[in-house]
Amino acid sequence: MIMKKQNIFEDIHFNNNIDLNKFKIEVFKGKVFIPKRFLSLMSLIKDVEKIFLNFFNFSINEFIRDNSITLSEKEIIKFQESIKQSKTLYKKFIVFLKDLNFEIQDTYCDQITIRFSPSINEKAKGLLKPVKPHRDTWASNFQHQINWWIPLHDLSKKNSIFFIPKYFTKSVKNNSKEWSFELFKKGYISSSTPISLQNFNPEDYKTKKINLGEAFCFSGNHVHGSNVGTFRRLNIETRTLCAKDIKKFHLPKNIDNKNLSKRGKWFKSLSNSKFYIND
Repeated sequence: MIMKKQNIFEDIHFNNNIDLNKFKIEVFKGKVFIPKRFLSLMSLIKDVEKIFLNFFNFSINEFIRDNSITLSEKEIIKFQESIKQSKTLYKKFIVFLKDLNFEIQDTYCDQITIRFSPSINEKAKGLLKPVKPHRDTWASNFQHQINWWIPLHDLSKKNSIFFIPKYFTKSVKNNSKEWSFELFKKGYISSSTPISLQNFNPEDYKTKKINLGEAFCFSGNHVHGSNVGTFRRLNIETRTLCAKDIKKFHLPKNIDNKNLSKRGKWFKSLSNSKFYIND
């Protein structure tokens, strides 16, 4: 494992000596890893590009650069559903996790989804929209959750996602007690996750330029959210749980989540498709 320190961010270049234990120790302490030069990750991205091109008859790069190309809410949702149903993408994601030495038999995965973030002058569309500061753990209720955020094109800092690492171990005012996944699914609320109700200082926001073929890998306990920039943004994302991590690693503590529902049925085993059993 070759690492280059940049604030909370560390690069991982593919080789055959990745120490998974060290990787997870650092993730659960708040490190944001950026995998680089993983052919398995690029293969996953290329498959999404092909699906997009076949579905819309124009490329991802054409779509993000040309605001005259418009898609309806219905078209975007239909495409998002097709991504969720793609078995090929899960197979490619498994190969990527194996490159990181993950134990697939112990790994449970959320749906692989695609998020469309509009340019600053556009309206958000689709099932997943840009999100205000939040912890993913407020929704899933699993402190051993690891997030995988994968851009489908090069991103500047202004068009990437942001992190607020100062609050990784500090309480944040939020609406997790009132938020309901069931109400979101029925369309009564717009946010797919509980969000922060707190104002943060501008200097607390940390972001980073990220290129095609790279990803952000981080703890679900990180306060993070979407930047909206000059150009549109497309990314795929998912989340994983490894059952053994609960006893094996020192996990971030729940300090501000008032949501009591554990979402074990969001996660399926990558080896036998069974749902995750609540710990």
